[in-house]
Amino acid sequence: MSQPSVDNTPQKKRSGSRSSATNFASDCTDQRSSRMDDARKERDYRRLDFDDIARSALPKNSTLRDLVDKRTKEISPRLDDILVKRSQDPATPALVRQAANLCREWLRGELTPNNGPRNEKVIYPAHAALIRCIADHLDPELAAASDTDKAKRVLLPYASDMKPTGSDERIRIDGALHSCANASSSDNKLRPEYRDIVLVAEAKWYREQDEAYAQLIRYTRQVYANQPNRRFAWGVTICATLVRVVLFENDRMVSSKDMDVTTSTGIAAYVKFIVSLCFCEEHQLGYDPSMTWCSENKYWIIKCPGRTPDNDDEQSATYYARDLVFVADHLFGRHTRGFYASADPELVDQPDTFIKDAWPHAERGSEDTSRNELAILQDIVQQLEKRGIDTKGYVRPVRGGTVRLDDNHDDDTDIVLDPVVGDIEAAHPRMGTIAENDETNASTLPAELAAGRGKDDEACAIDDSSRVEVIPYRVHRRLALKPIGKPLYALSSPYELIIVLADAMTAHSKILNLCGYLHRDISTNNILAIEVDGRVRGVLIDFDCAIKVGSQRRVRAERTGTPSFMSINNLRNSSVERSELDDWESLLYVVFWLGVHGVSEEEQSSYQAFIEGKYKTDKDFKPPLYAWENGSFEEVADSKEPLTRLMHCKY
Repeated sequence: MSQPSVDNTPQKKRSGSRSSATNFASDCTDQRSSRMDDARKERDYRRLDFDDIARSALPKNSTLRDLVDKRTKEISPRLDDILVKRSQDPATPALVRQAANLCREWLRGELTPNNGPRNEKVIYPAHAALIRCIADHLDPELAAASDTDKAKRVLLPYASDMKPTGSDERIRIDGALHSCANASSSDNKLRPEYRDIVLVAEAKWYREQDEAYAQLIRYTRQVYANQPNRRFAWGVTICATLVRVVLFENDRMVSSKDMDVTTSTGIAAYVKFIVSLCFCEEHQLGYDPSMTWCSENKYWIIKCPGRTPDNDDEQSATYYARDLVFVADHLFGRHTRGFYASADPELVDQPDTFIKDAWPHAERGSEDTSRNELAILQDIVQQLEKRGIDTKGYVRPVRGGTVRLDDNHDDDTDIVLDPVVGDIEAAHPRMGTIAENDETNASTLPAELAAGRGKDDEACAIDDSSRVEVIPYRVHRRLALKPIGKPLYALSSPYELIIVLADAMTAHSKILNLCGYLHRDISTNNILAIEVDGRVRGVLIDFDCAIKVGSQRRVRAERTGTPSFMSINNLRNSSVERSELDDWESLLYVVFWLGVHGVSEEEQSSYQAFIEGKYKTDKDFKPPLYAWENGSFEEVADSKEPLTRLMHCKY
């Protein structure tokens, strides 16, 4: 089954601390420049070159791999003949004939800046014509009914240079491919949709590879935001006649070497990559087979791992979700997503369970559960219940564990990069710690990037005390939790906010004092409102960063949390041990944040209108707390210091 379309129901709110005003700002000229600056920093920090990354797209089945080689050898040498025939066929539409001629010029190296007053836009139809030739050759509809060598899908190009729907930026993409059952499907949709895009292609007229990477980062971020079942993503850059394949995993963008389409070797390598994507399994395209979209009923069908508080069986349970509460609108990091769900499809509109899907860091091959959120939550609930404490105001795990792609494979970094992960490690020297990297990047790198996380990612950082791998190891985990809560912006008054924050921090203290866990990631996303016995209560969620503490209730220095809400001590990676005081300081920043942006949706809309007015009159205007979202760790700390001094003033 090809990638399911995602319902166009408006999403509640993108995850992370980004405000609606900041989303508006992204459409302004100066903010578009800021987004590009961020993308360039991502590119410089995240990029990793590995010549043979396209090998990750090869089918795992040896018979299918042989078939990919066979089809590649059939297509590559015949491309010019196919294009000539298409360009001269009077029954072929004029635009298709023109694209075929442009593709021939491109493959011969004649479509260059030196040959006439053209620009990169002529590359779009040339590349589209190449993809269409491959699709026509592989079309399953043309295969015999008994033929077992059919492609699982074909990739078709969208109409080029369009603004896809589903974006929070008003930017055009140069090209994109989508998956279809056969080649007769239309490839000229009036407007592409990010929810359907398999990969984005970015073209440059000159050999501006670095800028092509930066643009590709911006576009691919939108793919993650619109596809809840996206595990990783492919992309392509085209600089004149040089093509590169890019794989975006949680921590790195891994780029291939140049494939020069004017050479037989280069065009064969690129054709093989596209053919591989047509024959490989769905998960090799980057999709999650345990999460599928039901077009008929318009809901997500989600398999949740079977480990429960009462037993360790591995039988998964099925949940049905219509509402995506938290969206992974960042390219790197944990890609945390949240759904309101029900185990009964008839009650999908009356959800009683929260499904959390994320990619936290883990130790490869380790059985240690000290940083396993499921184990932590189970331990907390058990300890509180033993002490006779009512756990209605605490998040409780129903079931959960590591997502499995099939009966034999857990979903993790090694599966994403199989079979090249070992080769990548061998090809690059091992990196220093994140802290060491911060020393060279702190002045220019946004805090969330330097921490090894994606923009707006609420994930905890990599352990600064240990050396990290070239490709940090992560596992794909999914939890079913109760009760379901509403985000803070759903509250109707400051009085409710006070109650919710007080309840959440009361729970924080009990969890620390009675269970020995320090949360370490207090933020606007991690405090929710619930209803208990007819009144509003607060609940503390997301224990991915939580850690067991000793009798002194302190842990060694380690930078964790969400940069906008980190304590100054944490931001500066001080050698002072972390304690609950850092979490209480984070709560103060939550209050400051809500005081500026508003609590209710009405207040946030009013703030947005104010920001819109300021941008219209002052292009250099920066919203309040702008540095909290966009600064380096040191810049965020500096911007918070006046607030802490104000709190210590004596009147």
